[in-house]
Amino acid sequence: MNKQMAEEEETLSPGEPDKEEESPYLRRQKSVAVRRNRVDRRWRWVILWGGVAAPVAVAACLLANFALSSPRFVLRSADDVLVTGIHFVSRDEVLNALGLPLHAGAAASGANVFRLSLEAKREQVESIAWVRSATLMRVLPGRLLVQVVERTPVAFANVDGRVSLVDDEGTLLDKPENSSFDFPVISGLDAAKNPEERRARMALYLEFARQLGEEIPRSGWLVSEADLTDPDDLTTLLVQGHDTLQVHFGHENFTERFHTFLSLLPELHKSNAQIDSVDLRYRNQVVVNPHAASASAPAADAGESKTLKE
Repeated sequence: MNKQMAEEEETLSPGEPDKEEESPYLRRQKSVAVRRNRVDRRWRWVILWGGVAAPVAVAACLLANFALSSPRFVLRSADDVLVTGIHFVSRDEVLNALGLPLHAGAAASGANVFRLSLEAKREQVESIAWVRSATLMRVLPGRLLVQVVERTPVAFANVDGRVSLVDDEGTLLDKPENSSFDFPVISGLDAAKNPEERRARMALYLEFARQLGEEIPRSGWLVSEADLTDPDDLTTLLVQGHDTLQVHFGHENFTERFHTFLSLLPELHKSNAQIDSVDLRYRNQVVVNPHAASASAPAADAGESKTLKE
């Protein structure tokens, strides 16, 4: 009996691992090499190009050839050009600027809308002085739309002895036929050395007009002329009935200085002197310049009612 128990203990001894128990450590299996088929990949690209890209390219080529050669897309007469936004610019001016061979009834006339360089034609239309900007669009099948934005005149300008209209950028414009404008005459633009300086002088005048454009007429005075020769001194010729007076406004505070001028008028009327000009550029005082043949005229101090003489 004891011998049998000893044999069982020897069989279940912890020193020997169970042969049927799985090891907790797994062996790394050998990776299986996958052989890529490079030939198949190349053929896939060939099939893709041949089945998709090539037909698309051929279709695009045929479509482009059709668009460039079909008579459906040809401008044949001036009626095929639509022009909008013109008032002072004539339609003939726009057509001449485009330079298209548009002659109704001529077998060889016409211009394909897809062969036109819209950018080049836009620049040609904008070469017209009255045109500020232009936009060109193709209207299929065979029309061209030209949208024009004209310049807006703001005054007359005396440049080199010739009076023309002028816009806010200082661009000189010929007066259109059968048109009427009531603007002051600006001088001094010919003193500008470049277009930037001319625009800056026009900006000074436009700011003056913005501040006093309605206030001066309400006071009974009108601006007849404006001199921009000195960019720091806008000088105007004010007219009221038979009275004409030159006023120096400087380059800022136009509303305040005009109010100072109005407050000075009673003193000027009392003096009965002929006044050549009034200078409002100095702080808290007004300088009055009499005519050379007149006696010295008083100048009223805007802040302290102090009288100065020159």
